[in-house]
Amino acid sequence: FFVFTMSLSITRLRCCYLLLLPASAVALTPLTLRLAVSTSNLNSYTMSKYDIEKRRYIDAVKNAYGSYVERGGDGNEVLKLRGETLGYTESFFRACNMVSMLTDYAEETEEEAKTTNNDDKQIQLQLQSIQKLFVAFCGSGCPLRIDGDKHLPKEGDVVVDLGCGAGHDSILAGGMVGLTGRVFGVDFTQAMLDQSQQNVDIYTKETMFAPFTFCRGSIDDPSELLTSHGNVGLKEGIANVVISNGVFNLCTNKSLAFQSAFDLLKPGGKFLLNDVCVVEENPAVTISCTIGDEATS
Repeated sequence: FFVFTMSLSITRLRCCYLLLLPASAVALTPLTLRLAVSTSNLNSYTMSKYDIEKRRYIDAVKNAYGSYVERGGDGNEVLKLRGETLGYTESFFRACNMVSMLTDYAEETEEEAKTTNNDDKQIQLQLQSIQKLFVAFCGSGCPLRIDGDKHLPKEGDVVVDLGCGAGHDSILAGGMVGLTGRVFGVDFTQAMLDQSQQNVDIYTKETMFAPFTFCRGSIDDPSELLTSHGNVGLKEGIANVVISNGVFNLCTNKSLAFQSAFDLLKPGGKFLLNDVCVVEENPAVTISCTIGDEATS
């Protein structure tokens, strides 16, 4: 088996689409096990082994990612090593209004100011500060940059980040859509959502960023996702752009995860996905996957 990065942009059209994806490493086999559970208010019912294993798996993922962010994470080290490759570049940070808005610079001594280009020094300090945003980074390439930046959110767009983690892609999108746009982040790990809000408070002090709303929910449960957060505006057909970074590979029901993305989109909206998947190596088959692979109905 080997892992490769998959980047997709999907346009929502007024008809159905079918996507065939490689089986994930987290696929579960639905074997049936009958369990009789009785309480004073509940009759006996049947639960499958699949449901039990799914619950254990979901809990394990929540615990692993919650523990990761609570320990501090090491995602900024990945950014240092592979940021350019993954699409997180200085020029892109500028396009997202990140570089210009950071004002918490380290103080320079008078002697340093004489020997250092002040503008260059400030830029480097800002980039170092941005790296802290990626401490809990767990994704792959930047989904916003699929297909040579042809699908970037525009000013005023509504963006939904499915599996937002600590919010780095949400914040970058918020800098692009601006005050007239809006960004929703969805994750099922509370520690990640808490970190997202902290990052928003730190990195979006300026007024050029969109309003942010973070919601707890499972992206592979569209019925629950679209009915539980209507009070904050997350509803069917809300999004111009849906993004996801390194999360669909963790979903136990990928068909329903895609359904969530589709349901959130306005007609003509786009789903930008960057993820990893595991496929069986076959020497007789040439596998090619490049940034910008597009699937439409």
